[in-house]
Amino acid sequence: MPPTLFVKENPLDVAFMTTSTDHEFFADQTMDYRVADMGILYNDYIYNDLGFPKLVALLEYKYQPATLHLIKKELKYQVAVVSHLYANLILIDPEKGVFDVQEIRLGDCDLVNPVANTKGYNSNLGNLDYPNNLNTTLLMTDLSEFEANQYRDQKDPSLPRKTDVKEVDLIQVVKLSLKVGNILHTKFHPYGKYISRSFNYLKEDKDFNGENFNKASQLINTGIDPINESKVRQALEIWKTEAKSITNLEDKKNKKYYIAIQENILQCYNILRDFTETDEIANQLKAIDPKNQIAEALISNKKKDEIQVEKKEIFYTPLPARFAQTDVTRFLKKKKDIINGLNHIQPDKYDGKLTDMSIYKAASLQIKETAAGSEIFNILVDLMIDIAGYEKNSSNYSQRKELTDVLKNYNAFCLKVADETKKFKATYDFKNGRLSYRTKLREHILNLNKIANFTAFDDALATSVATTIEKTKPENITIAKDFIALNTAITLKQLTNSTQYDSTIATTITNITAFLDAKFPIQNREVFFEFKNACRVIKENKKLSTLEVADFGNTLRLLYLYC
Repeated sequence: MPPTLFVKENPLDVAFMTTSTDHEFFADQTMDYRVADMGILYNDYIYNDLGFPKLVALLEYKYQPATLHLIKKELKYQVAVVSHLYANLILIDPEKGVFDVQEIRLGDCDLVNPVANTKGYNSNLGNLDYPNNLNTTLLMTDLSEFEANQYRDQKDPSLPRKTDVKEVDLIQVVKLSLKVGNILHTKFHPYGKYISRSFNYLKEDKDFNGENFNKASQLINTGIDPINESKVRQALEIWKTEAKSITNLEDKKNKKYYIAIQENILQCYNILRDFTETDEIANQLKAIDPKNQIAEALISNKKKDEIQVEKKEIFYTPLPARFAQTDVTRFLKKKKDIINGLNHIQPDKYDGKLTDMSIYKAASLQIKETAAGSEIFNILVDLMIDIAGYEKNSSNYSQRKELTDVLKNYNAFCLKVADETKKFKATYDFKNGRLSYRTKLREHILNLNKIANFTAFDDALATSVATTIEKTKPENITIAKDFIALNTAITLKQLTNSTQYDSTIATTITNITAFLDAKFPIQNREVFFEFKNACRVIKENKKLSTLEVADFGNTLRLLYLYC
């Protein structure tokens, strides 16, 4: 691999994904390896961007079987089960391709005097201390020979038991992923980590302005991930003003507040990578607190920032063909100007029917105001015929028991139309009339049913939609109604291009966005990124494709699960 040093500004905008093409990870579902997922890197120099990142860090897990070791210790035995899973870290520029591949392995453990390391391995920084930087090892001690042999697999005594393999391998999977953040930092910020973004929260005191402290803290809390320079500088000015108001440093409380404020000021400058004033502030701080670590770190960081890093040529290659069927391929194909698809999920027991009923009711209301035989009229009739067919499908036929009588006539009509459609399709000459099938079917169904028969269920459907939501989402009825209303409005808007749904779309997007922001302050799942992108596309009033509408419905369904 050619030189790949690639220096970027802090924070690093990255999507972390895991995958594998080794069949051993999927051969036994009870092992539950979970090696294919969207991940999160808990490092303060990384911004997790599962929307449209500048960098994709793909961790490809590689399988290597765990080993069993029976170690005799005087008259007793020790049993060690050791994981040997490893991984390739593949760095991808979404627009240009792969530019770096690095193998990640944990160290070999000492099999003469093995050390267990199945506990205490969890690290947010990816820096794993010994012995956690070694292959995951499960250790059983003080065993008789008979007891030691019980840890052998019954089918192949040279291998460990499956339960023990699962324990060490699942931990190994996590430990390998925890290495990624530190590796990225070394590659992209080769002269050391920035000091931790730890800010002092200052409580209100009769001598100090609590309102200002709170305002500054709020600006920092919302302004450092990702970095918002305007907010950080506003907080900086507040703390600088407060620092100037403290003059008597002989007072212990004054001195404590002064040090805390100056530390916050230095942290702000560090985040902004602005070192124009830090020398003076850091030296003043060291004068009254000689061992102040933040002042020392700022001086050190400034020196490192002044070093000119040699930028080496980067070579790009296409994503290897082995990943063609993995989720990373879907992720890399996403575009900002369309609604992108996420992995599709099946509607739950009631959601399919709930969605169908809501769309059918909206179509029924619109068709009453539409001229018979017009293009929009025909589109709406086709839609209602389709939904009638869905209603006969058992996967979408589930409904609340409370609604059996309410929906009796609607269900009967849907079954009737579905049967008529089935009989027509069975005798239709597709070879010579494929392009006119929809028109002929519509004419046939309307000859058998008046349009008034289609639109006779508005009240029943309104009741059923409301009841289903109340019974399935009792804790979030209002927002659940917004989800259904938005999906319905987008569907009808795409089909009819009518502006009558614009107000509903705008209102429900606002409501859902506010709800999600309040319930999920940290939105680090891909579905949140894609929902925001989809809403932006919708607000631009672009004509959506049928696939985009389906993908948006799936995105709403995924969000609905979390609510």
